[in-house]
Amino acid sequence: MTPDNFRIAMLNSLRVGPYDAPHQTNAPVEEWLIAERRGPAGEYLIISDTATPVARDTQAAPDNLSEQNSIFAILAENSADRPQFLMLRHLPAGVTVPGRFFPADGMAVVHMDGSKLQLTAIGRHAHSRGSVDGESVLYDVPHPAPNAEGALNWHFLAQQQAWTPSR
Repeated sequence: MTPDNFRIAMLNSLRVGPYDAPHQTNAPVEEWLIAERRGPAGEYLIISDTATPVARDTQAAPDNLSEQNSIFAILAENSADRPQFLMLRHLPAGVTVPGRFFPADGMAVVHMDGSKLQLTAIGRHAHSRGSVDGESVLYDVPHPAPNAEGALNWHFLAQQQAWTPSR
């Protein structure tokens, strides 16, 4: 059974490719993510990159991980073993995320793999950069996206790692 509320570090195998060809991706690279499931019934999932390099032969996540860009997803299929979440291009009213909101289209699935949580996701994004009140923001851009070289698809395969957050 997957827990309804958690905040964990995950080691992610990330593959990226062209926006319009999700079946074409490059070789995987590793990155640290923070995944958080929250809400009264665990209906929200936040997947954040951390911009923290992955050390070779790592056994645990660095203590100082922090959220940089955050994808926000809502519960689409409620299953005790494999809940599925739909990624959003706009935050719901009154909802905030750590770091910078990262608009995206896609799906994420969370499930247990032994004693660790695993996350699989496929998505894509097209953004335009801007600022609001001096803060950097990303705006969702309709398809076809201007500046299309910044429009990508991506695949996540992430597994929970031991982590003692410093905050």
